[in-house]
Amino acid sequence: MSAWWKRRREGRGGTTGRGAGGRPATRDELISAAYHQGLPIPEDLAREGAELGNVEAMTVYGIGLGNRGAMAEAESWLQRARAAGDPMASMVLGTIRMDGGDLDDAERYFRPVADTGNAMARQALEELRALRAAAARTSPPEPAQPPRPTQAPTVGPAPATPPESAVEWAARQLMLHLDDGHPHVHMAMAVLEAHEGHWGKARAHFAAALDSGDSDVLFWISQMHVAEVGLEGAREHVQRAADAGHPVARHTMGALLAETGDVERAERYYRLAADAGHVDSYVNLGVLLRRRGDLDGAESYYRKAIEAGDTAGMNNLGNLLRQRGDMDGAERWWRDAADAGNTDALVSYGAVLSSRGDWDGAERLWRRAGAEGHAAAKINLAEALMRRGRAEEADRWARSVAGSADPTPPATAHPDVPDLAAVADWLSVPARAGDADAQAALDLLDGT
Repeated sequence: MSAWWKRRREGRGGTTGRGAGGRPATRDELISAAYHQGLPIPEDLAREGAELGNVEAMTVYGIGLGNRGAMAEAESWLQRARAAGDPMASMVLGTIRMDGGDLDDAERYFRPVADTGNAMARQALEELRALRAAAARTSPPEPAQPPRPTQAPTVGPAPATPPESAVEWAARQLMLHLDDGHPHVHMAMAVLEAHEGHWGKARAHFAAALDSGDSDVLFWISQMHVAEVGLEGAREHVQRAADAGHPVARHTMGALLAETGDVERAERYYRLAADAGHVDSYVNLGVLLRRRGDLDGAESYYRKAIEAGDTAGMNNLGNLLRQRGDMDGAERWWRDAADAGNTDALVSYGAVLSSRGDWDGAERLWRRAGAEGHAAAKINLAEALMRRGRAEEADRWARSVAGSADPTPPATAHPDVPDLAAVADWLSVPARAGDADAQAALDLLDGT
C-alpha cells in the first residue's frame, strides 16, 4: 500500500493545494488527487471525507490507516468502499490477504476487478498463480500412485517452472516491455537490478533511462548522484532534471545558485518551481525578495507557504513583520510556528520570552530546538544557563555546537537507489494517466 499522509517538510513537490484558476482546492479535489495521482493529503482531511460518504476518501483513509498499522480500522473503511463498488479498495484488500498468505481469499477480491479488464488485477491473479506454484514446489510430494489400466496418459505441456524470487520474476516480465525503450520501464528495471545487487545491469538501464530526457527519470537519477557524491557534485544531473521541468530539481537548482550568489538565475528557477506549487520555493523565493527589499512580494509568497501548511512560512513572515516594526504580528506568527515545532521559530519566540524575563519559558523552547541540533538554540541555551549559574550544563551545550555539523558520509561503491515502494508511487501518476508501459512496470513492482 502506498503512503498518502502529507508530511510537513518532505516530499511536497507534488501537492499544490490549489484548484482550477489558482483558487484553493476543495476537500473533494484534494481527495481526488490523492486517489487518482497518489498525492499526499492530511489524514484528518481524508477522515472527514470518508465520514461524509466520499467513497474515494474511504479508500484513501483506509490505505493511510493501514500504513500506520491500524489494520482493523483500515479494513473497516476499505470494506465500506468496496461495498460501494470501488475497485481500488478491492485491490488493497486482496493485497492484504495475499501478504497474509490467504491466497484463496485474495483471489476473491482480485477476480471481480480482473473480470472488468483491470490490468493490475489480472497481474495480481498471475502473481497468485506463481505463489501457488511455488508453494506446490516446496510442499512434500504426494505418494506415487500406479496408473489405472483404463486411464490414458495425460498429454500436454509441462508446467512452467516458478521463479526463484518475486524480483526475478518481475524483472523477466518487465523485459517484455523494453522494446520501445520506455524510460519508466528502464527505471523500474534499473531499481530492480540494483536491489538484487546486479549493478552492471542496473547502470545500463539507468543510462538508457537517462537518455530519454524524461523529467521524473532525470530527477530520480539526480537524487542517486546526490546520495553518492553530494549536492554540489551532482549539480550537472540536478540541472538536467530542472531544465527538463521537474519542480523539485528546479527548487534545488535555485538553492545551489543562491548559495553561489547567482541571484538572478536562482530567482528564475525558484519562480518556475513555485508556479508548479513547490512549497519550499515559496519560502526561498520570499527570502530572496525580502533581501532585495521587496517586502510586499516576499509577504505574498510567505502567505502562500502558510496556506499550504508550511511552518517556515510562518516563521519567516514573523521575521518580515518584525522588520516592518509590527512586533505583535511577528510574535503571533513565531508563536504559531513554534507550537507547530519549527526550530527557527522556537529560537525566535524563546528570545521574545527571555526579553520579558520568562527565562523558564525561553529555556523550554531552546531545549526543544537544541535537541534537534539547532546551533543558535544551543548557544542561546548555554548563555541562559550561564546567566542562571548552571555553568557545567552551559558548557556541555556550548561544546555540542562544534559537533553539530553532519559528518562526511563514507564513500560507497554504489549510490543509494529509491526503494521499490517509492518507485511504485512515482509510476502511479503516468499509469493512472493511461501510460500502458508505466502501468506494466507499476503492476509488477507492486507485486515485489
